[in-house]
Amino acid sequence: MEFLNIVILGLVSFLVLFILSRIMGYRAISELSFFDYVVAITIGSIAAEMSTNIDMEWWKGVTAMVIYALLDIIFTVISQKSTAARLIITGSPIVLIYQGKIYKRNLRKARIELNDLLTSARTAGYFNISDVNYAIMETTGNISFMPVPLKRPLNPKDFNFAPENEGLSVNVIMDGKIMEDDLADAGIDRSELINRVKSQEKDIKNIFLGVMDSNGVLTLFDK
Repeated sequence: MEFLNIVILGLVSFLVLFILSRIMGYRAISELSFFDYVVAITIGSIAAEMSTNIDMEWWKGVTAMVIYALLDIIFTVISQKSTAARLIITGSPIVLIYQGKIYKRNLRKARIELNDLLTSARTAGYFNISDVNYAIMETTGNISFMPVPLKRPLNPKDFNFAPENEGLSVNVIMDGKIMEDDLADAGIDRSELINRVKSQEKDIKNIFLGVMDSNGVLTLFDK
């Protein structure tokens, strides 16, 4: 009986956690603010406690999880509507390096050490801190770096070259099956696709992935 209760509580907590995570959004952990991260951890802790504590009535755990999720959603809506509220709830970015100068006071404000800044710079590809012109700690805790002009990557604009605009590619074949719903987006019908596959002396059943780009070029990957 005790085992059955744990199974039921585990299923209930899992379903509630799944529903709440879908409602709260699809952001990755790296995109969450510290507040959102703490709320997510708290909801997960409640779900874990609920699934193993048979003395805990299931509705109490569900109620607590829903309350935390609703409060997070409310705070998110408020921060979207009010700039002042956003500064209080999520905070604001902190400038750590400005025009090549490291701001020690802002490092203390961000509660990071110089070694942490250097480590983040190396992770971003800047092994010499003098190559960094600006560094800003975002509200997610990540640090964004802007290199000095001589160290930034070249782009087509530097050569007065304008590359053609590329659209999205469409997967028209996956694991030997034609993706019927995606053919219209690719601008091709089923019979034409089959003929183009045959023209490459291949069989659709043996195709692991078929991709059609915006220029109508079909690329096939064998199983």
